[in-house]
Amino acid sequence: MPPDATETKRRLMAAAIEEFARYGLAGARVDRIAETASANKRSIYMHFGAKEELFDLVVAETMSELARAVVIDATDLPRYAAELFDRLERRPQVRRLYLWAGLERQRPVDAEVAEYRRNVAAIAAEQEAGRVRADIPAVELMAMVIALVMSWDTASWSLKALGEETGAQAADRGAAVSAAVAGLIRPA
Repeated sequence: MPPDATETKRRLMAAAIEEFARYGLAGARVDRIAETASANKRSIYMHFGAKEELFDLVVAETMSELARAVVIDATDLPRYAAELFDRLERRPQVRRLYLWAGLERQRPVDAEVAEYRRNVAAIAAEQEAGRVRADIPAVELMAMVIALVMSWDTASWSLKALGEETGAQAADRGAAVSAAVAGLIRPA
């Protein structure tokens, strides 16, 4: 009986998520993905194409999964930001994939664009209703909310060392992100 291709693809995707999150596109190795998944390299190319195509697929699926898990509520952006922060704390590989994609694949991913389009439209509707500040374009406001969620991850290691000295915990940072978003979106 031939091996189950669906199970092989699932194992390869799981291994690819971990490999790309750890090493990025440039540092990831197809042979390590295959070894981790107990598959052969040929099966990666057969199911997913080149390493770059696999990376793009991993990023697209991971970001789509994140969007399904944390649905934007433009009427309560501070809560959305806090939920997004919490989800990324539980799934740090998603956070790392997001950062690697921004560094190494500086081009839009169709699935991610569609999600952002929906989120930006929801924010624009709240701006039109006067419940969210309207002096910042909705797309830029969305970027700022995400930047606040990711702020600790993009902070310098020296600044993080100060945070460790003060005993700051992830829960404190999540609350701080929520408060910062609340201040950011408050209508003038």
